[in-house]
Amino acid sequence: MTGMSRRTFLGLSTAVAAGAAATALTGCGSSTGHRTEAASAKVKLPAYVPFTKVTPDLPANAKGLSAGYLSYPEELIRSVPKTPGDGSKVTLLTEIWTQPPLPKGSNEHWQKINQELGVDLSAILGTDPGYEEKFSATVAGGDLPDLMWIPPNQGIQHIAELLESKCADITDYVSGDAVKDYPNLAAMTPAHWKTAVVNGKIWGAPSPYPAFGQVYAGNPEVWEKAGGLSASSPDEFLAKCKEVTGGKVWALEPIYVNAVSVMSQCFGTPNKWRQNKDGSLTFWQETDEYLAALDFVLKLKQAGVFYPGDPKMADAYLKMAQGSIGATVFANPSGGRANLRTNDPSLAAEILIPFAAGGRQPNHHYHLGTIGYTALKKGSEKRVRMLLGVLNYLAAPFGSKERELLEFGTEGADFTYDEQGFPQRTKKGKQQVEGFYSGLATATTAPFALLPSAFPGTHGPEDVKATYAVEQKLIGTAIANPTVSHYSDAYTEHYGRMSTEATDLVNDIVSGRKKIGEWKPFWTEWRSKGLDQMAREFQKSIEKNA
Repeated sequence: MTGMSRRTFLGLSTAVAAGAAATALTGCGSSTGHRTEAASAKVKLPAYVPFTKVTPDLPANAKGLSAGYLSYPEELIRSVPKTPGDGSKVTLLTEIWTQPPLPKGSNEHWQKINQELGVDLSAILGTDPGYEEKFSATVAGGDLPDLMWIPPNQGIQHIAELLESKCADITDYVSGDAVKDYPNLAAMTPAHWKTAVVNGKIWGAPSPYPAFGQVYAGNPEVWEKAGGLSASSPDEFLAKCKEVTGGKVWALEPIYVNAVSVMSQCFGTPNKWRQNKDGSLTFWQETDEYLAALDFVLKLKQAGVFYPGDPKMADAYLKMAQGSIGATVFANPSGGRANLRTNDPSLAAEILIPFAAGGRQPNHHYHLGTIGYTALKKGSEKRVRMLLGVLNYLAAPFGSKERELLEFGTEGADFTYDEQGFPQRTKKGKQQVEGFYSGLATATTAPFALLPSAFPGTHGPEDVKATYAVEQKLIGTAIANPTVSHYSDAYTEHYGRMSTEATDLVNDIVSGRKKIGEWKPFWTEWRSKGLDQMAREFQKSIEKNA
């Protein structure tokens, strides 16, 4: 998804399905029990029916490898045979990651989409930051929109209560083979649907996202003098960082918690939780492996290879393109490649593949695979099925007529085909289509694929091949978070504060304000403040599912 802010990109790669707790919702009663973790294990997920009418040049696989397309189809297929809407008004609450589009009344593209959907669609477009406030204010108003995007990481609390009291349980409509009534939604994998499960029920259409997680992406011109952004050991990586640092160039951005996160993959940390032989769970940041990664990042800091800026700096990506920072952390490989092309079309980002450190095998951490899901307001069966039809249209795949219209608009007015045959938005298309599509694709979209159009400039096919090759390398060590699709009330209640305190402590340790010896005691204290309870609740859910 293009245009996401740095804060959200990186936050999405660390969130889990249960969500973080911060902003309390009003306007909904508590109609659920307090022990929801067990119920979330029992739902039958929708059948997985991959879309096969358009064949990718580079095939996807069940481990998360993205489908890759090198050219634009000569003939587009239709994935939605009839208009899904019933002519009624539909309101969507979603988030956009770019400039807002022209309002519906003066936006011909928006009006065209409404004709195709067969509804009068209005959209409440939140922004980042600020979506949690927009969401809470909308819920507090009492009159909920028909469709509401629910992210996993933006501090929205009491989601279970909101869903049970105000939203439609769509389990019977999509569970198992029932999802085949909505073929584009059926093309989503079980991993996608797991993030929409709460209280043993399915509550919405997922918002697919790349399967792979955080990586360092680098400016190749900075790393050329060191032989490229690759290493076989911590010593070699440290030596390379020293070699490229000098004058007005520093090897790494100063966002220390992300540095530790990426380096922890080299030291073999689990993906957020480790499932032990006895079935118990250990949180990744309390492990010896994470501590070793923190110690290594402290050595990087002492060597002077971090840019001397704010750990929350917002312009690190631009500074990398300009050559003053060598590498920054991205939520996934494709994002790193596309972002550097955006800031300098001549630069093709290098991706650091996790190396073995501390005598341990590296573990690349899979992302959730979604950025949330869109829930439906309670209504009659006819109303719910109509709204699912609208979402099915929005999930149209690459190579379909619906996807081209959603993403690029109308040929001639909103886009033209470039020399390689790919749609490129015109000035009018950027005003009408870009922001609107950003919001629609946040609500739901087709499973992620590597497309030349996602990479600015004229190197799209090359970028697809290169990113696909990186994914192939990462798959060899990639591991999943074992708690995805499982629910913990304690996690929802405590994780937000725990994560904030841990991030602050990482910054203090790396900056030299506190000692690394304070790390272990911090986690000992948190075990009794909610961490042990999170682990027990997740374990209980996992055991019931087994």
